[in-house]
Amino acid sequence: MDKQYILYLYDLPKESVTSVKLAQLFKDQAGIELDQAPQIKRDITKPFYSAMVKINDPEKFKRACEKMRYFDIDGKPCRALPFDKDLLGSNKEKIKDHNVFVSKIPAEIKASELEEKFANYGEVKSLKISLNPDHTSRQYGFVCFQTPEGAQKAIE
Repeated sequence: MDKQYILYLYDLPKESVTSVKLAQLFKDQAGIELDQAPQIKRDITKPFYSAMVKINDPEKFKRACEKMRYFDIDGKPCRALPFDKDLLGSNKEKIKDHNVFVSKIPAEIKASELEEKFANYGEVKSLKISLNPDHTSRQYGFVCFQTPEGAQKAIE
């Protein structure tokens, strides 16, 4: 059986996200026609929805990871990350020395711009700017580096 590549989408606006809209975004932003509809997780207790996209072609998956890392839906910032078991909530101890809490993030800065700044210290595995339910910045976030050394350099 072919390996399945999974991309998780986060911070999706509840009021306007659909599988059709997500599939169109992949086509427009990454040039990828999806074989399967995105599976949206609609948890009414959370401020945003999330979704999962399976892409079986390794080249298409790589392109989707690059082109869809940060995207907007109706002007609201969203992000996509490849599935990584190390980033699961159950693995907090394993990656705690890879993470950096960042405060006083200017409200107007985009996640892609912030990642560019932190990439000077090491490879960024994931980056999240915390959002209010209306998708405005809470002006703090988290950067997870590929290595503990990257996190340490950023702290220093």
